[in-house]
Amino acid sequence: MLSALAHVAERRFPSFSEAADAVLDLLEAELPPGSVLLGQVDWDERVFRVIDVRGDAATELHPGSSVALAPSKASGNGLLDPEALTALSVRSYLAVPLETSAGGGAITLCGLAAGTDLFTRAHLELLAVAGRLLTYEWESVKWRADLRRLNERLRDPERTDALTGLLNRTAFVEAVEREWRLAERGNTESYLLACRLSNLGDIYERHGSAVAELLLKDAAEVAEAAIRRTDHAGRLADDVFGVVLVGCKGREGADAFFDRVGQALARVTHDRSASVELGYAVVALGQAESPEDGLERAETEARQAPAAVRDGGAG
Repeated sequence: MLSALAHVAERRFPSFSEAADAVLDLLEAELPPGSVLLGQVDWDERVFRVIDVRGDAATELHPGSSVALAPSKASGNGLLDPEALTALSVRSYLAVPLETSAGGGAITLCGLAAGTDLFTRAHLELLAVAGRLLTYEWESVKWRADLRRLNERLRDPERTDALTGLLNRTAFVEAVEREWRLAERGNTESYLLACRLSNLGDIYERHGSAVAELLLKDAAEVAEAAIRRTDHAGRLADDVFGVVLVGCKGREGADAFFDRVGQALARVTHDRSASVELGYAVVALGQAESPEDGLERAETEARQAPAAVRDGGAG
């Protein structure tokens, strides 16, 4: 089984979808009869959305369909809900979350079968190696996209914050205005988040500008990694970042986004010499009287909000 996967690994794929096609075709041939799924976890709606599928163990599953995530902590790994699998007549289930920079479990590779006790440790090892191959291909696509965005920023420095590389305030306000018009017409549900590094002034005083600017860059990188292509992230002030979540499903989805950002920032800055405290505010763009009203409310509330996330730094 591994020799067949090694042959696939030697190939060079022009896109992630072509790599996924090759891996899924191989897994369909090597795993017990059933289905092989590649999907992405939607943390806001707590579902696993199918990107591609092979086999016919669960005929209801097709690209674009979804399965509920397992409840409680298990869903943090992108695992599927056992009750949902039972409803699909799935009796054997195998899953490997891909450890991408988007977070463990954001992309998950699954094997499903109608029979019981069909998967072995060898099958798990095969799926794990296949997952690592797809992780590499997924990250390659992301690296190329990051490089394109960097080139765009270099060509348009007047719209970019020089320190963080995010949209500057002018460019971010333009994005808010566009999304507010769409939200006002009811075309989409979008939320504006303002996130403040509430202890940044203390960090400047106690640890100096180098540490403070490093933490600002950390926060910017985490925010940009967490947003989707349709979202927007920018720097509104020295200590405030803004994010527009386009098509976000309710206030709960916005809160969940901030939680993910806080957890990711805690991991990234764990060994820094200073601790980061975050406060944030959320405004539904469709309920704001104007883009300016939404921005003013979000920034004011973020400055008044208590710190919701604290990273245990080394200092």
